[in-house]
Amino acid sequence: MTVPAVDIRLYATLRAYAADRPSVRAEIEPGQTVEDVLRALGVPVEQARVIFVNSRAAPPSYPLQGGERVAVFPAIAGG
Repeated sequence: MTVPAVDIRLYATLRAYAADRPSVRAEIEPGQTVEDVLRALGVPVEQARVIFVNSRAAPPSYPLQGGERVAVFPAIAGG
């Protein structure tokens, strides 16, 4: 039996929570939210300002089923 998993990509300052790797594969239970997965990785959810699931904007409460690609960005200032 295959365990559902998602590919998590953390950007900018959040990348430190992935040991500076480009992505982390996280096993999940179907229905777990993006927030649940981020907490399991030790990522402070309040720092996750922009989230995409399969290239579409999503809230931290978005339920995952497995196989998704999740990109998470912190607040980014620029000028």
